[in-house]
This record gives sequence, C-alpha cells and structure tokens, in this order.
Amino acid sequence: MKTISILLLCFFGLNSSIAQNMTTKYQKVEGWYFRATGGYPAAITFEPIVLFKDGSYYEIADEPLTDLNFSQSKQDQKDLWGTYQRSGDIFILTDNEGKSNEYDLDSGNWFRAFAFDSSVRLKGTYEKISGGDFGNGVYALFNSQLTFLDGEHFTHTENGGITAYGSNAWKNDKNSGKYRIEGNLIQFDYNDGRKARLSFAIGAEGDNIMDTDMLFIGGKAYVIE
Repeated sequence: MKTISILLLCFFGLNSSIAQNMTTKYQKVEGWYFRATGGYPAAITFEPIVLFKDGSYYEIADEPLTDLNFSQSKQDQKDLWGTYQRSGDIFILTDNEGKSNEYDLDSGNWFRAFAFDSSVRLKGTYEKISGGDFGNGVYALFNSQLTFLDGEHFTHTENGGITAYGSNAWKNDKNSGKYRIEGNLIQFDYNDGRKARLSFAIGAEGDNIMDTDMLFIGGKAYVIE
C-alpha cells in the first residue's frame, strides 16, 4: 500500500506540475491574433501570432504553446520571435532583424484569434491549399482536407501534384480517428496509432467566436469548403 501511495502521489504531483506549467504559459499571453501576408509564389495567406504581456510576440508554428520551450525556441527559432507596441487598435510588430510593420485591427490585415471553448461546434470539411508557380516551368499544388464528423471523430486526406518535366502526382489514402481540443491545443489520435499534438486557434473576423470558417491548425490556415 505504501508503494501504491507513493506512485499515486508522484502521478498526481506530475499532472499538477503539467497543469501549473500550462496555466503559467497562458497567463503570459496578452492575446491571440492573425495577420494577412502575401508573396511569391503564393497569394495572400494568413498566419497566427501570439502577443505576450512582456512586449514580445511569437509566430505560432506546429507546436502548441503549452509544449513550447520558450528559451530554446528563442535560440533555435529566432525568426519567429519579435516585439510589438500597441496604441488602441494599431499594432506595430518588429521582427528579430529590426523590420517593423503596422497593423490596424479588423481593417483587412490584422484580426483576433480565439481559443476553443465548449460553445463551439466544429463540423464540416476544412481545406488547406499551398503551392504555386515556382518558376522554370514548375508548378505545384498541395491539398490537405480535415473533416470534423462530430465532436470527437475526424478524417484527413492529403493530395498533391507537381507539373514539370518528368513529374508525378501522389495521394495518401484517407486517415481517420478521434480528436480533442483544449484551448489552443488540438490532438489527433489516428486509428493506426499515430498521435499529433498541434497548435489551434479560431480565426474569426471581429469578436464572433461562433464564426468558425477559418481554423489555424499547426500554424496553418484551414478554410471551410
């Protein structure tokens, strides 16, 4: 019994430590946003950004914020970090190279993003398309589709192709499994045993969290069909 008690104490102590770490990281957050970007070879795209209370920002990538080692990331992913200033609805972001860009809230290039909560219901197919004209007669198109069947089941398909001399196309068979979302984290449990923990945010225009036409999963924008 003594051994069991020690094991239980360690288990719950570990879970408590993880929960405390998650809470601490979220307490540092000033807000979640997303901005419009563009450039060759793709057209306008959107990317999520987290602003912190200390005046820094982070361009969200695959890893959920709760799993991110801040100190290590600032060393290994310097290009994803920067600083910001805010005056009302005007945000000025300065990247690690000292280049600044101004964004006006809800004016076409800068919007709020939201975490998941119990009022949100995801259902339908979301699509992410990437690729374009890479020059020298090479064109590529990659398509990823996530279908939320209900509050816990999903399917995932990926298709892609390259048009060039000697090119070919590929297709991955449909995958499926269960998912769960906690705040700004989504976990996919595939039927074949694979697991994926990714960052998550709702890219709603204005303050309407129920507008779930755009989701950010792993830092990538998925738009409902």
